[in-house]
Amino acid sequence: MCHAPFTSLRLHSLRWASALITLCAVSASGCTSLDGFNSKPGEAYCGQISVAVFHEGFVKQGLPSDLWLALTMDTSKLTTVPGKLNSNDFQGICGTSDAPQVLFLDAPVRAIPEVDHDVLSALTFGEGHDHDFFAWVDSTCLGTMLAVVSLMKNNYIELRLFKPAPAPPLNATVAQRPGFALFHLYPKTLHASKEEGGCDFPPAP
Repeated sequence: MCHAPFTSLRLHSLRWASALITLCAVSASGCTSLDGFNSKPGEAYCGQISVAVFHEGFVKQGLPSDLWLALTMDTSKLTTVPGKLNSNDFQGICGTSDAPQVLFLDAPVRAIPEVDHDVLSALTFGEGHDHDFFAWVDSTCLGTMLAVVSLMKNNYIELRLFKPAPAPPLNATVAQRPGFALFHLYPKTLHASKEEGGCDFPPAP
């Protein structure tokens, strides 16, 4: 007995199922609602830079690794400007004691729509990820950086920043060197102190 039609139909169904699963995984409005990642008024996703191996080019030598970021999210704008990024490093790689300047100041997190049409959009980062996307974010003194934003299943965000720069000379400063940094961000009250479980970011002047 010939089973070719049945086998062909089953393969066709499997292909459609596989395509649907892929679509759910990469679609911004897909099979899992991302509304829970929207920042509430007065809140942001905040966190400190990760261990030393993950902050090349972001923290001045001799300073403690206490660079904090605050990311506000609006998942209804995942294909345009889904967030804004702030930092609290007033005397970091962009500022001094005489001229304080943070690395990020209300910097729009700009989605890269072209990536959605490339196989890169189907890249998987392992278990625990609800959605991953690539974006541009402009610093106050070092140009535009590449951000990889991962919305994690336990309601926190992993943010990876890539800071491009030419090949540096041996005596290059941290600001002159290319960099990579990893942040784990959790929803907190933006202006509450760290002792109160907040982000400890100063209110806007």
